[in-house]
Amino acid sequence: MKYVWQIATAVLVVLLFSSVITCNCNKKAISTNNDLTLADTVKHFINRIGTQTASINTLQLDKKQLIENVMNKDKQLAALVKEYSEIKSAVKYNTVTVVDSIPIVYKDSVPCVFKRFGDVKTPWYSFAWQATQKGIQIDSLTIPTTTIVLTGFKRKWFLGKQTLITDITNTNPYVKVTTIQSAEVSVPQPWYKKWHLWFVLGAVGGFIATQ
Repeated sequence: MKYVWQIATAVLVVLLFSSVITCNCNKKAISTNNDLTLADTVKHFINRIGTQTASINTLQLDKKQLIENVMNKDKQLAALVKEYSEIKSAVKYNTVTVVDSIPIVYKDSVPCVFKRFGDVKTPWYSFAWQATQKGIQIDSLTIPTTTIVLTGFKRKWFLGKQTLITDITNTNPYVKVTTIQSAEVSVPQPWYKKWHLWFVLGAVGGFIATQ
């Protein structure tokens, strides 16, 4: 028992040193991935259900980095994030719905020959139109929107129960979300980050040292 506490202390030091090295390696790997992600561009591919998917690498940030690199540069995102007590993920993307041509043919032609055309442009939609005695044609119907997807914890008051919520916000008032299915895979915390492990090891080491 003479050298037990020295051995226990040495083991604790080795474990602590190992966890610090692991944490530093993880931080360096995340930092490298973030540098690559910032330079990444949107990629499109045909997925397994036969439609098109847009893909990009994801930034891995802590709360401070999220505020500095994302929220402080985006007023819309910053305003929405204030509704959360803790943010888990944030996604913002732009989409444009384009319909090349929509013909509307009359069942009975108008008994006169004419041709009228024009275009309509608003922040939320735009299109060109043409009307004749045979019908109406709408061309290049364009509907843009910016979508923000936030997942995080909300509570009704500052000591209330936290609930994991996913919110989807569209800037275009004519775009409506009809259904949402959201799921999160919980990642177990690494053993070297668990405070109670170090508490137990410290208590055991202190007990042995007093013997």
